[in-house]
Amino acid sequence: MMVCPTTQAGFLMRGIKKMENQIQTNQAVLAGLSHSAGAAGHLSHANWIRPHTLAPSKEYAPGKHLFLQGSSAKEVFFVERGLVKLIRLGEDGQGIIVGLRSAGSFIGAAAVIVQEPHPVSAITITGCNLSYIPGEAFLRLAKTDPHFCWYLHQVHSREVHQQASQLANLRNLSARQRFENLLFQFVSSVGYHEREVSRKIHLPLKNWEIAQLIGITPEHLSRVLRQIQEEGILRKENGCMVVDDVRRLYQPSDQ
Repeated sequence: MMVCPTTQAGFLMRGIKKMENQIQTNQAVLAGLSHSAGAAGHLSHANWIRPHTLAPSKEYAPGKHLFLQGSSAKEVFFVERGLVKLIRLGEDGQGIIVGLRSAGSFIGAAAVIVQEPHPVSAITITGCNLSYIPGEAFLRLAKTDPHFCWYLHQVHSREVHQQASQLANLRNLSARQRFENLLFQFVSSVGYHEREVSRKIHLPLKNWEIAQLIGITPEHLSRVLRQIQEEGILRKENGCMVVDDVRRLYQPSDQ
């Protein structure tokens, strides 16, 4: 059954009014998104407000392609749960991970806003809950709703801040520090609390992907892993990694 644009717009505006009411009760969140809660530089589960869209969130299995590099930007995905990797393919066909997106992020928003093809492919790397927003509806929100627009600015600013930190880390931190920092980001993404000491996590990336993210070879990563395990900071258990003392993981002072 086709839904006319007028009816869709009515649904959208009612959803926006609900979002405005919720945002008004969470001004502290929007005023200063905590660094500590989302250590990956993204908004944490406790720190983002779900925009109400036409469609409810849907579960996506790991390995699902949301869109491909070079495809037309016709939709935006809002991440409610899980991790999505952004991959850029070079002329040689080799893929490079250029970013990870977690809860509170918009996937594909920049391409929709500038009306350009997607510069990357987006693939889920864990089970995800995502909300699908048609491009036209997303642009209407961004242009007409100040609360939604402000939230969008917060998300994109956080991403820019994170990318700048990553570039600085590649130059200033050792390979081990970069890996421990990435490990802490994964720990935080699954709901780490400061009172916890030990944390079990499942790294959803292959070793070569982790090595690529922190700018080292897989062989060097293996040596770093072995050293950390020998020091009793990290161990493997039933296919997962257990961080025995999260406090011992390196964290840059600006996070």
